[in-house]
Amino acid sequence: MNLVSRKVRQSIKFVIVTGLSMMMMSAAMPLTLLAQEGVIVRDNRIAQAASAKPAAATPQKDVKPAAAKAEDKAASASASASSTPATALVKADDGRQDAKPEAQNSITQPLALSPEVGTQRVGVREDQKQTLALQEAIAMALQNNLDVESFRQGVQISQYNLFSSYGVYDLTSSASINYRSQTFPVSSIFQGGDTKTASLTQRVLTYNFTTTKQVERTGGFYEVDFNNGRTNTSSTAATLTTQYTPTLTFNFTQPLMRNFKIDANRRAIQINKRNLDLSDSQFRQRVIEIISAVQRAYWDLVFAIQNERIARDTVELTRTQLSNNQKQVEAGTLAPIELRSTEAALEARKGDVILALQAITTAENTLKGLLSKDPNDKMWYSQLVPTDDPTLTPPAYSLEDSVALALKNRPELEQMRLQVQQKEIDLAYFNNLSKPQVDLIGIYTNTGLAGTPSTVVSTGGNIPASALVPERFKGGYFKALRNLFSQDFKTYQFGVSISFPWRNRTAEGNIGRVLAETRQLDTRQRQLVQNIQIDVRNALQAVVAAKQRFEAQQANRIAADAQYKGELEKFRAGLSTNFFVLQRQTDLSVARGNEIRALTDYNKALADLQRVTGLTLVSNNVQVVSPEKSDIK
Repeated sequence: MNLVSRKVRQSIKFVIVTGLSMMMMSAAMPLTLLAQEGVIVRDNRIAQAASAKPAAATPQKDVKPAAAKAEDKAASASASASSTPATALVKADDGRQDAKPEAQNSITQPLALSPEVGTQRVGVREDQKQTLALQEAIAMALQNNLDVESFRQGVQISQYNLFSSYGVYDLTSSASINYRSQTFPVSSIFQGGDTKTASLTQRVLTYNFTTTKQVERTGGFYEVDFNNGRTNTSSTAATLTTQYTPTLTFNFTQPLMRNFKIDANRRAIQINKRNLDLSDSQFRQRVIEIISAVQRAYWDLVFAIQNERIARDTVELTRTQLSNNQKQVEAGTLAPIELRSTEAALEARKGDVILALQAITTAENTLKGLLSKDPNDKMWYSQLVPTDDPTLTPPAYSLEDSVALALKNRPELEQMRLQVQQKEIDLAYFNNLSKPQVDLIGIYTNTGLAGTPSTVVSTGGNIPASALVPERFKGGYFKALRNLFSQDFKTYQFGVSISFPWRNRTAEGNIGRVLAETRQLDTRQRQLVQNIQIDVRNALQAVVAAKQRFEAQQANRIAADAQYKGELEKFRAGLSTNFFVLQRQTDLSVARGNEIRALTDYNKALADLQRVTGLTLVSNNVQVVSPEKSDIK
């Protein structure tokens, strides 16, 4: 019994399902016919109906009874008034039928397709191509990039600043030559004047040489003076009418407290040394940033080129679909309205190609701006063709190793340490200024003398004046030099100079300011360390996320390709619609683009990881040679 009832229920379900299916097919037939035939205008329907009436009104033999005939006459009499418009309508329809066929409806009319999208781009010649590897791009950027050149000149400026700061310790020499002739009156014979003219004439020639130098190590200062004088006099009281007086003097001043270990000059040298290190570190940082920018621009160009190929492939798929749809419409198996959706999709795909070409130009110009320093370089008119493909290379360091490398290699931390060292130099200098000024002073002088004895003066009767002049002083200038260097006539002088302020508020204020700036730098340094750790964590996460995105997008692309192929087969079998085929084409195009984007983003994330860990130079075989400060003197 149960078996019979089950069979009955199944039969009832089958009948119901079959009936519903038949009803749905019957309801869909007018829509299908309407879609296949297109939209028929109302006037054409009226014309077709009017043309069918005369054929139906064929004269037949009247077989009606008499009563029926009487009724027909009455009806014809009542309808005579309306027969004239009907006749006019038929004539009008006949006239419309004789006219030319009306144009096709806008819905079923084929679209005027836009021109094909070429490969021309503004300012780029199609026949001029330049292949470019990533390492070649990095080398060109380091050689030609204007920003790198600017920072390179900044390093040279710091070198010259340091070099010039040593100039205070250069040996400085000076010389002076003077001639003076003087005639003055005398009122006494004991002054040696001429008794006739009551005057005395002197002619003096001096030629002096001075050399000075500051001592870098101890802050001392010395000066050597070599003074020479030649005096010719008409005085009868002078034993030497012409005499030479060379003098050699050595002065030395050595600070004992203030300015002993450090002074303004040595502070400037040490500050300039740190500035040179800062410039070198900033140059390294800028080189790292430029290399990272080149890597990002390179991979963006790779993506843009491949994305343009994907867009063109999608155009070809849509064009093939349109061609197949046209064949089906001609065969009567597809509604003409489906051609419009395919044509619209084709135009949308062409728009994607145009946007992809624009993206190529933008990415290419960005890369060219990093590689070129001349706006007239022929590279601006060339198509850049990247030769490196993005890879899926895993990172070589863990989180802890990456953080340690970043704290060791990041130029920003090195720059912060150099700024702290500059503050330490300032603190030592201002502490030095708070000390009293105690200087040791030493003077050593040697004097020489020689000349021509007078022939006028005599004393004690017949004793000549030349006999009164010692023999060692008789002679010319070279005899005076021998007397000078014999060191028989020398002078020594030693002393101490002391100076101190009762209250040195200037030095105290500078010390307090430097200490506050040092504490501020310490806070900034700790904040920088924290930010570097955050950068490393974010960069590693970006690498992991980009790799996962690529794996997901790769699977998505495979699935989208399978979906498109399956949907196309269903459409060919009549089990799907043109809309779903176009949708699957769009999904496949987006999936292919997302896969390439994820892979290039992974390589960009690796480049950013190199930057935040300070390994960009090592990873790309770039060596920056620092200037030797010991050679700058």
